[in-house]
Amino acid sequence: MKIYTVHIQKFGLDPEPDVRLVKEGFNWAAFVFSLFWALMKGYWWVALSIFALSMAISVFLGVFGLDLFGQAVVNISFNMLLGIYANDLARWTLRRRGYLEEDVISAQSVDHGLQLVVSKLQTD
Repeated sequence: MKIYTVHIQKFGLDPEPDVRLVKEGFNWAAFVFSLFWALMKGYWWVALSIFALSMAISVFLGVFGLDLFGQAVVNISFNMLLGIYANDLARWTLRRRGYLEEDVISAQSVDHGLQLVVSKLQTD
């Protein structure tokens, strides 16, 4: 079972609330495809920050003349941090867009979690 945080946007034009689930834990897609992950998810500020930090790290490494192995270690470490904090960045983006963190659930998959949330919303 995986743990998800439930984010609901209640103040849209649609009477049905918009529900998003964000998984807890390491995000492999953000680790491997960091900038593309953020762009595909629509996290524009996160993507811009990743791009700016990547460029700053590259300039920093170039100025100090680190060898290729050292550059690889720094870049892999940066991507590891992105994988660790990617879901927190997703929550931050949803919070900026007006979503409220309503609940924490345990489900087998995102679809199963959405079914649980929708059935709970219908009974309330």
